[in-house]
Amino acid sequence: MSLEPKDPVDPNFDRTNGIRDIVTPTHTLLAAQYKQSFAYFTFRKRLPATLFAVAKTLADEKAELVAIFGATGVDVEHTALFILDLRAKVLTNGPLMPFPDNEEDTAEWNEFLGQVPQKERKYFNTCWLYAECYLYRKIWSIFQRSPLAGFDYFGKQKRTAAQVSLVAMKALVGGTRKNERNAETFQQLVKANLWGNRCDLSITSGDQVEPSGNAFEQVAELEPKLIVDKSLDMWQSLNGYDGQGTVEIICDNAGYELFTDFILAEYIIDKGLARKVRFNVKAIPWFISDVTATDFQWMMDFLKDQEDAQLKELGQKLQRYSQEGKIDLDPLEYFWTSPYEFYQMALAQPELYERLSQAQLVIFKGDLNYRKLLGDYNWKYTESFESCLRGFRPTNVVTLRTVKADLICGLPEGLAEQLFATNKDWMLTGEYGIIQFASK
Repeated sequence: MSLEPKDPVDPNFDRTNGIRDIVTPTHTLLAAQYKQSFAYFTFRKRLPATLFAVAKTLADEKAELVAIFGATGVDVEHTALFILDLRAKVLTNGPLMPFPDNEEDTAEWNEFLGQVPQKERKYFNTCWLYAECYLYRKIWSIFQRSPLAGFDYFGKQKRTAAQVSLVAMKALVGGTRKNERNAETFQQLVKANLWGNRCDLSITSGDQVEPSGNAFEQVAELEPKLIVDKSLDMWQSLNGYDGQGTVEIICDNAGYELFTDFILAEYIIDKGLARKVRFNVKAIPWFISDVTATDFQWMMDFLKDQEDAQLKELGQKLQRYSQEGKIDLDPLEYFWTSPYEFYQMALAQPELYERLSQAQLVIFKGDLNYRKLLGDYNWKYTESFESCLRGFRPTNVVTLRTVKADLICGLPEGLAEQLFATNKDWMLTGEYGIIQFASK
């Protein structure tokens, strides 16, 4: 099967689809209808590239998929054609149609789509968050209705991301074996965890980003790029209590970032800051590099099977903690792959909201979780993090994010203007980081 990417966008696309050549107005939902936005670039370039990469994966791995799934070569080719058809629909601003499948979250998704005004129910015209989540759910729907159901079309990229990070993993594990319980050490680990988020495959449409160097040296070097730092508030939310609480980590990327999640969780448990750390992962393949339950277990096995003694010991320790209930994996919670912003959680998924409210601290990782916390809404840069949560305060909440999308809040007066003067694209590069905290 030969693949040739085509761009079906006609010269009048912007005019006929209501695309406005402006930046996103303040206090407006982010959407690809604003041409000077990252949302527009995402649907015009990044996501079509991602879809083509999925189709190419099917072509490249056809023989292997036939052997594993009992499919025919024609089945694989048809699935690839459905993906390329989806790509064409994105590039021509097609409609967001109801899902025809019968999965656990189908009714919820279709009910949500029914609440979006008909004229806005298109990729470029609706809220960026809704449209992008819909697209990744649509990819999964295509596979679930094919003989390839259960195939993680991003799986090989995620495993490669871990394998190319081994040098950085060895350096980090080697520097954390004799950690002491104190605020400074905790903050260093939190910041190493934050900067691990730079290895995000969705921002590169799947191209590998290899971490390098010593994580703690990088923490020191990147300190000027940490434009909001509430890591001490994180420490204070855990230190001084009885250590019997739970910390919830709402995961982002597999690979090196998940490794840094493990290192932070190990410290929290070993130093008696909490009794349990629960990892919340995605129920389906999501935004290329997001962690699924399979990725979580694969990473533990990957560490346990390493020749490096410290990595092997860590892998064995994590598996023991998992068996003892000190590390827990969230049962597959489809809310994390729903279109809902987090301020809607209490109504849309009250059981999950109640569970989070029992935690001592909830750590939200990465850019997509940040977008869901703020609601893909173009807040003023100086508006407080607490205000932008719109009532989502189940417990102590922290977000660790490298900035890769054009929304942010909680900045000191004048800082955003200084950064724009240095680089007009500073919000898209992942060069800057924030640690924002809101107490219960």
